[in-house]
Parts: sequence; structure tokens; C-alpha cells
Amino acid sequence: MRPRTYRVVTLGCKLNQFDSASIEGLLRARGFREAKGEDPAGVCVVNTCTVTENADREARRLARRARRENPGCRLLVTGCSVELDREGLARDPGIDAVVGHSDRERIPAILDRIAAESDPATLGEIACIEEAEETAAAGPLHYGDRTRAFLKVQEGCDLSCAYCIIPQVRGASRSIAPDLLERAALALTARGYREIVLTGVNTGDYGKDLTPRTTLAALLRRLLRTPDLGRLRLNSLEPRTVTPQIVDLLAGEAGLARHLQIPLQSGCDATLKRMYRNYRTADYLETLERLRARVPDIGLGADVIVGFPGESAAEFEETYRFIAASPLNYVHVFSYSDRPGTPASRLPGPVSATDIRDRSARLRTLGEEIGLAFRRGFVGRILEVLPFVRRRPDGRLRALSGNFIEVALDGDPSLVQRLVPVRIDRVDGADTEASLLPLAYEQMRIAPEIGNSMPEPHRDFAIH
Repeated sequence: MRPRTYRVVTLGCKLNQFDSASIEGLLRARGFREAKGEDPAGVCVVNTCTVTENADREARRLARRARRENPGCRLLVTGCSVELDREGLARDPGIDAVVGHSDRERIPAILDRIAAESDPATLGEIACIEEAEETAAAGPLHYGDRTRAFLKVQEGCDLSCAYCIIPQVRGASRSIAPDLLERAALALTARGYREIVLTGVNTGDYGKDLTPRTTLAALLRRLLRTPDLGRLRLNSLEPRTVTPQIVDLLAGEAGLARHLQIPLQSGCDATLKRMYRNYRTADYLETLERLRARVPDIGLGADVIVGFPGESAAEFEETYRFIAASPLNYVHVFSYSDRPGTPASRLPGPVSATDIRDRSARLRTLGEEIGLAFRRGFVGRILEVLPFVRRRPDGRLRALSGNFIEVALDGDPSLVQRLVPVRIDRVDGADTEASLLPLAYEQMRIAPEIGNSMPEPHRDFAIH
């Protein structure tokens, strides 16, 4: 008899982490439990990513590994790779079920068949996408021993960036109804999660397709009323969707984390034009400066693509100088990887692998410098942090501040899943050390005005 245990392997973005949590919740609702350690699982799910060809290859490798390490399991493959190569995956004799985004509402039926030891099934039917997404939002979510929960509020994207395949595999922008999201947030806080991260493909587009039409700001105001919510966090917003209403909420709502990831992709206007991005560097900088002026302590991050076709040495230097002079505190550097089927794959002027590697290394070093300067600006100051379930290798607690500073903290397990005030004691390279303030746990909410006199961190270091 196949054990009623499962293992879920997730590739890619936070949206995939939400989708995996939905699948785990469905499995647990059917009496399955997570396989521990090296114990074989009766059901394996590989949730794939297809942002690059390398991601597709990794998905197939992990599927083969899951079959090898869990002999006799039922193997499901889902996620974005399925949307591009459904037939190829379905022909793989080691895969029992291929489940596309538009098939996801059929997962409960598949799991019921698995639980009953029925024959393998491969799905090929297209079903109602909106129904599937609403079911996922309202259904059970399981995040294992994660401290934070992800909540998908929106799916798909209406942009046409030259390097991106995601609109082809996730479809047009579609929002999940606010009442369903409110119910999901309430269920998550009832299970003890104190931070909920809102995620989507293009989260800032939330609500424009709903009737009546609404906005992300309106949804935030609604979810911030969730009982027992410690902190709500936005994941990533496109520059043009950082509206004045969003800035007002970041400045005025203590329950909204002061952190925002705003994709930049390039600090050169010529490159942005080839990427089909809908803003230019002046627009992006204006957004950052407006946020920094209204929310001095905010942690601002950016995604940057290095080596986009046609990127000359001079264009890269423009990007480097733009980031160095900007109010950014974090930089996530991605080396360009060709994705067949996108307009970028047909552009002339490929950048050599050596140049991509060298430029990426320079930007990552710059990112470390601006991040270090940002964290050093908080030494001696008080921040509110959320300790994680998983500890550091040295035994100390890992904890995350609202503005995305991870700290090392001495403390016992009773601190986990509580928002606690700490003093930042020392910043040494990658480590930020903090100490717990001697306050009662029930009085640990910090007023929003604490620490609003931060110097401009990006001026505190020399650019080499």
C-alpha cells in the first residue's frame, strides 16, 4: 500500500510558493501528511518554473529525482513549464499527472483518485481559470514550518516585456475577489501566521478587472483590519502601480511593512526601450524619491537584468551609476538567459557569457555595499521584528524587520511568531545583530513614528 504521505518541490517565485501551499492544503485535507527526512512519499508534486530554459531543465531533473527517491509514488507535475510543454511532459512515463494552471481545480479529484489507489491520470482539458483561482484563494493553505504566509491576490499580466514568457503561461491579469481574500487572511491569522505577504504576477494591477472596479490600496485597507494580523507585506510592484494611495498607506499604516520591491531591470533608457518597459529612469527615480521622502525608513529593492541583448559596456555603466546614486537598498541581480518564444530571443547583439558574469559580479558587489550602508544606519535604533521558526546555524533566532532587515537574535522559542521590539546592536558584513528589549510581549507593538530620522543611507559609502 502506498503511504499517505506527500512531498512538494517548488521552483520559482513566491506565487509558486502560494500555489504549492494550496496543493499541500488539499493533500492534508485528504488525510495526507508531509514526508519527513528521507522517508519515501506516496505523492510527489513538482511545481515548475519556466522563466528560462534552465528552469525547464531543472524541473525535469527534479521530477526524475522525485521518482528515483520516492519509488512507487504518484508523481504530479504542475506550474508554468506545463503551459509550454504539456504534451511533452504527458508523454514522460515517469509522470502520473500533468496539471496546468487552468486545470488546477481538478487537483482535488486527482488526489481523491490517488488516495483510492486508482490508475494514473493525465489531464488535457481546459477549465475555468477564475473558478480555479477562487477555489485556491478560499481553500486550505499549508506552509509547513514557514513563519510567513503568502496570499495570492492576482494572477496573470497584461504587460509585454520583451524578455518575459510569463504572460503566455499565466494569461491576462485577473484579480481574486476581495471577500475571498479577506476569508483567506482570516484563516491564516487564525492558524498563527503573523505576517502575510501579498503576491501576484503583477500585484499592482489588482482590482481593475473586477466589478465593481477596485484597487490594491482599497484591498490593503480591508486586509489590514484582519484580527490578529501582525504585519501585511507587499511583495513587488511595477513602478507605475506605486500610486499616491499606496505611498500614503506605507507612510501611515503601522501594520503595513515598510518595504517594497520595485523592478528596475535596467538603469539605461535605451535598454529599457528594447525591453518594452513602460517607464524610463526618470520616472523610476521619481517613484523612489517620493517613497523615501514620505517613508524615510523604507527598505527599497530592485530587480536588475544584466546582459540583455544589445547591452553595451556604456549602457551597463549607466545602470551601475544609476543604482549607485539612487535611494535603493537592495539589488537582486539576474543574468540574462535567453527564453525562446519571447521578442528578446530574436534581438541582435548577444552579450558574451564572460561579460554577463563580470557585470553581474560588479552589480552584486554594489548591492552588498548599499545594503550594508542601509543596515548600518539603524545601529542603536529600535525595530520591530518577526522571529522565524527556523534558526540560524549558530542557534540564534533569525528575525525579519518590516523594512526587510534580517537580524540575529538571542531568544527562546516563545518569541517565534510574535512581533517583538529589538535594538540593532552591531552590523558586521552580512550579519546584523540585535537584542530584545525588556518589554512585555503584549506591549510589543511599536508606534509607527519610531525611527523616522534615518539619514540617506546611499550617501554613506564610496563608490569604487
